[in-house]
Order: sequence, then structure tokens, then C-alpha cells
Amino acid sequence: MTTGNFSVRELRGSDLERLIELYKCSFPRELGAMGFDEGTVRRQLRLYGVLKLMQRLTRRAFILFYVGEAGGEVVAAVSLTRERRAWYIGTVMVAPEHRRRGYGRKVLTHALEVARSQGAERAILHVLEDNYPAKGLYESEGFVRFERVVHFKHEPPEGEELALPSGYELRRIGPFDRRASRVIHVAREPSSAEVYGVPETPPWYLQALARIQPGVRERYAVVHEGEWVGIYSFNAQFREKGAASAGISLVREHRGVGLEEALLSLALRRAREVGCPRLLTKADERNTPLLSACKALGFTQLYVMEGMYRGL
Repeated sequence: MTTGNFSVRELRGSDLERLIELYKCSFPRELGAMGFDEGTVRRQLRLYGVLKLMQRLTRRAFILFYVGEAGGEVVAAVSLTRERRAWYIGTVMVAPEHRRRGYGRKVLTHALEVARSQGAERAILHVLEDNYPAKGLYESEGFVRFERVVHFKHEPPEGEELALPSGYELRRIGPFDRRASRVIHVAREPSSAEVYGVPETPPWYLQALARIQPGVRERYAVVHEGEWVGIYSFNAQFREKGAASAGISLVREHRGVGLEEALLSLALRRAREVGCPRLLTKADERNTPLLSACKALGFTQLYVMEGMYRGL
């Protein structure tokens, strides 16, 4: 897409340094919490060249990254990830010195056009609740709010490890287990599950690329009487150079029985073991048992992200 002196094209390897600068100036609060190892990010982004080739060969895209140029300089960027019949817009970034010129709207419009061309029924994104300029842009493009997600941190990751409630156990599973994806979908709040739709398993080449990424990635099924009732994940992308993160998805019937506290305490212990300075987690504001567990264990609130979507 080209309008005036502004054009949008797919990410190239030569864009990496500029893209990293865009990340740093666009998401200072989030990166301050997560940590940011530039070397690791460079290695991850270089794999996009392989991904582009595989997606062209298979003629089915799952992850796309575009940059916006003005006068030959990369001044904006946007990413998309397939969620079966929806596409998730992960980043809309504009360099500070180039804001208020309509570039954010242009890369967003391009992303929506790409998603529509790929057969998407809707587009989804998250934005900080106090980022009023971005929210205004998304609302003007037809996005509406459907969820609020509270992000927490525990720094340092200390605390007593609690046992799982009687009758529950953890079973280690692969990172792309299809059954796990279905459990996570069922564990969402109903209105959010409707927006996201049933998740799609990534293709084999994307799974292979993910497995060679640096860091620690663990996933477990929460099992009760032989039935999977939740999914617990632990990730430490940058290890001691950044925060670890814990994800907890429990079906409604098994919330509030002590699983939330036990899994969070397990994640705190794993964060200590791998040397991370803090542990991050998040909870839909409608999931009161998980919110209460975070507060009971001494997690502090970082910020709130609003989920927004629009039909295509």
C-alpha cells in the first residue's frame, strides 16, 4: 500500500535495528515489566525470513509483519497472527517524532485489509486502558471493547510453595497440544470465547521454529479424576535477563478451590530457579478467583489492557 510519501511493505532483515527501536519507544511500560534482551529479539526476528518463505510455499499465512516507510525511513510497524477465523493485531507502532500524521491509521488499515484478504471474519487487539490516542484510533475504525485483562507482577518471585488441592495433579504436555487449546478456549469467559473462536493449531514449520527459540517454555494439563480441567504454563523467554510469566486457565467448575494459589506459588518457585527477577501473570477481570489469588499471594497490579474487536 502506498499513499503520498508513505508506503507499507513486509518486514525485511535490514529493518531489525529500526524495529527494535520502535518497540522500545512504543511499549516502555510493558518492556519495563518484561525486560528486553535485544540479542534474543534479534535472533527471533531473523527467523521471520524463514517463516516468510514457508508461508509463501504453503500459501497459508499465520504470522505477518509489516513496516511503514516515509521518505525511505521505517517509521511504523504492525503485526498479525491468525486465530482461525480471526486475526490478532499484536503491535501498532509509530515512531514518536512521526506521530499525529495518520501513519498509525494507515498501517492499521493495511493490516485489516490483509486479514480480510485471508478470509478473516474479525480482527482482535489489546490496548492499555489509559492509552487514549490509540483507543480513539481503534474506536474510529469500528473496534469495540469485549474484555479487560489485569496484568500483575511479583517482584522478587518469593513465597511459600503451596500443594495442589487433593485429587488434582499436573501432567506435562507439549507446547502445541490440540486438547490444551480446546481447554483454554472453554476456560475463557463466554463473550471472549465467542470473539476469539476455536483456536487453530499452528502448522508444523511454525511449531519447529518455536521449539528452537531460546528460553524456558513449559506447559501442563491440570487433571482431576482423569479429566483435563485446566492448563498451566510457565515461560521465561529471556531467563535472568527478564521476567518469567505464568498462564492459568481453569474451567469454571474448578475455580476457587485453591488451584489458582497453588499454581501461582509453583510459578514463583520456577522463576526463582531460573533466576528471573520477577514473575508476571494476568487475569480477566471477570475471573474473580484468579484475581483474588494474585492479591492474596502479594502480586501487585501493573496495568489493565482492554481487548477490542471489529468484524471484517
